[in-house]
Amino acid sequence: MTPIPASIPVDRARRFLDRLRGRTGAGAGAGAIVAAVSGGGDSVAMLRALHEVAPGLGLDLSVAHLHHGARGEEADRDARSVAELAEVLGLPFDLGHWRAERPGHFEADARHARYAWLVEVATRRGAGLVAVGHTRDDQAETVLHRIIRGTGPRGLAGMPRCRRLAEGVLLVRPLLTTSRREGRSYLEAIGQPWREDETNADRSRTRARIRHEVLPVLEGLNPRVSEALVRLSRATRDAVSLADDRVAGLARSVLVDGGPGEIAFHRDRLAGLPASARVEVVRLAWRRAGWPERSMSEARWRRISSLVQDDRGRHTIGEGVDLHLSPTLARLVPSDASAPPVPPPPSALAIPGSATWGGLRFSAEVDPPADSPADERVDLDAVDPFDHGTGPHLLVGPGLPGDRFGPLGMGGKSMPMGDFLRGRRVPPADRGMVPVVRDRRGLIWVVGHRIADRVRRTGSTRRILALRGGPIPPG
Repeated sequence: MTPIPASIPVDRARRFLDRLRGRTGAGAGAGAIVAAVSGGGDSVAMLRALHEVAPGLGLDLSVAHLHHGARGEEADRDARSVAELAEVLGLPFDLGHWRAERPGHFEADARHARYAWLVEVATRRGAGLVAVGHTRDDQAETVLHRIIRGTGPRGLAGMPRCRRLAEGVLLVRPLLTTSRREGRSYLEAIGQPWREDETNADRSRTRARIRHEVLPVLEGLNPRVSEALVRLSRATRDAVSLADDRVAGLARSVLVDGGPGEIAFHRDRLAGLPASARVEVVRLAWRRAGWPERSMSEARWRRISSLVQDDRGRHTIGEGVDLHLSPTLARLVPSDASAPPVPPPPSALAIPGSATWGGLRFSAEVDPPADSPADERVDLDAVDPFDHGTGPHLLVGPGLPGDRFGPLGMGGKSMPMGDFLRGRRVPPADRGMVPVVRDRRGLIWVVGHRIADRVRRTGSTRRILALRGGPIPPG
């Protein structure tokens, strides 16, 4: 077997980040990068490679690990191993904790919780980049998994090397062109141990069966089948990118104002589009609404497209969404008994400025006229905004694991966010989509409910911050 140069992960991470900086200015402008490390070989290889290249690129590197609590003592050992590695490398380290609440939704909920928490870590660290350790093998497995489940061009495109995670934060995959074997060879060459997650070998899981059973069979037909799948994903991604602008224009022509929390289309205009265009328009609107897509196979997207042309009434689609058809409108509406929608990542709200999140628009205004509209007015000097050289700002988004809130009238005492929302009679299924506004110290406004006691106006208040949130006006 041909020896693998140990420098491959380092060289590829350096080239990727250097190109990213040249294309978007993200590397130089952000000045910092958070490495999300599980303790497994892929993410540890990424961390060690980033540790070598970050200083030369002017990037401050930190490490983050979210403890999912699903594997007992093994999960504790994972967290300790990452913390110890960060200490050895002299890097700042963040540890978060999360527990599953919905049976049967662990993977999707864990992924959402992880990315939401990573956005908060990145904002706190002043990092414009969050790096994850996906490899070329992960890309091949992802494409194959989607083919087996049923997919279209967008699914065949696989995982992007770079995508927007939140306002001012990019998710990057520096080793997406590096194989798992190349990463392990690098770690062996530098004497760096890593941990193995035994669930990766659990063949009751589809992903593990693809890795350990399906891909080996395909490699018997083509030893380089993983590379072929990755080339397919790249070619498809290029084609999808060219079509996106066209889809956005079509969406503008068929979307109409609907009720709160729903997506509405002019039915005849949508039905008049080619079938593939209907699918992409509906998918785009769905994604903009921040609805989950995990169970939305290509067959389900095509079903929406077909029903719009031929049927009336109410139809269950998936992910807790129903399609309501009338002679003039096609409306996608959350089911009464739907699973909680997965909220989008937080957005930065500049002071002063505006931001959007979850289909709502938020604004922050300093010392507004007394008669100007505002949902809440707080003591600006009691607010502790984030500020990493881009100007003071708050974060608006969902509640996060471990959040506590000290509501107005409780004299500074705090309670778990879930207890506060329970007391406000917010149904459990709706709590994940209740917007909150936070500063560096925590929550300052649970939108539609109450501000934090610590930012209330008093007789000594000198400056006022007016906060407002509501639906985005049509058009």
